[in-house]
Amino acid sequence: MYLDVQDKDLFYKLYFDLLHCTNKKHKIVKRFGDGRFPTGVDSRDAYQIREALFDNPKWIDEYIHGYGSELTEEELGILASWRDNFIKERFFVVKHLAKYSVFMTTGDENTTKLYGITGLNHPFADLFDRSLLPIAVAALILPFKGKIIYDGLVSAYNIRIGPNMRRSMNEAYRISKEKFGIIDSLPFDDSAPREVRKAVPKKTVERTLQQKDERFQEIAEAITGFCEAELNSEFTEVCLHVLEKLRRKRPTPLTGGKTNTWACGIVYAVCSNNFVFDRSQPYYMSAQDIADGFGLSKSTAQSKAAEINKALKITYFVPEFVIASNQGHTNSLLDMVRAAEDLRRLLK
Repeated sequence: MYLDVQDKDLFYKLYFDLLHCTNKKHKIVKRFGDGRFPTGVDSRDAYQIREALFDNPKWIDEYIHGYGSELTEEELGILASWRDNFIKERFFVVKHLAKYSVFMTTGDENTTKLYGITGLNHPFADLFDRSLLPIAVAALILPFKGKIIYDGLVSAYNIRIGPNMRRSMNEAYRISKEKFGIIDSLPFDDSAPREVRKAVPKKTVERTLQQKDERFQEIAEAITGFCEAELNSEFTEVCLHVLEKLRRKRPTPLTGGKTNTWACGIVYAVCSNNFVFDRSQPYYMSAQDIADGFGLSKSTAQSKAAEINKALKITYFVPEFVIASNQGHTNSLLDMVRAAEDLRRLLK
């Protein structure tokens, strides 16, 4: 299944103008089309802009504020849904059904989700034949008029799936389908199993989402209070960015554990990544100082930070996890990594 012509045109109009205007403001690539509503764009440029945009989804608000007067209520609603309910990660494409293709997340048996993805101007099966499935892909999926679509920018991984892995995936598929069903619209409330969720009144779902937002705000306030008092606004910005990325994981891990433990773990992870524990640094703090600031033991702080590092792959090779004043110190390392990646691609 794929979008009809009218919906397809609406998606491309909104999405590529969003990418163009985002690039114009934030200068991610040198040039993206000759003007607004570009056509025939370079997919590699589109991918780079897409990655930056959805690592900073509040940029969508900048677009809305700048061009909202040109948009219909429906278009504004679509943009807001992209900002709040996108999912960007690795999936396995496991089945092509009549209504959609099924993308399976790469979590464990308890967190694996199945998403029914509608194609844009052709079925997703036209990209990857059934004989190739399952296949690992990196993709961005978005809500769109009661469906879930992908943005047309997808890359496949050359992963050999042997018999044991295939059996594990089939079992994960079965369990997820029984527990959650195939999810065909976003947002999705995973706080209750499938049989219970069907009977949950709309107001209960809204209340659950509100509670999640309140928890996010509590963690954000704890982070901000500590960073502004003990560090500086650069640390506040990066820590809140980490918190936002955790909130947008599906499912978000923030629903479990204590507020101060999450706040402390985030600050600890960011500080460790920015050499705060080095006595030569102007903003030096010890690991114990951070744990004490949140009323926790050092071991608890370290454990939560390790969990966050693993979930987000935090490293000083990734600029989004490095405070602005430190990025100059890591540029040479980043350049070396990029050069190595370029060489690896050339040698393939």
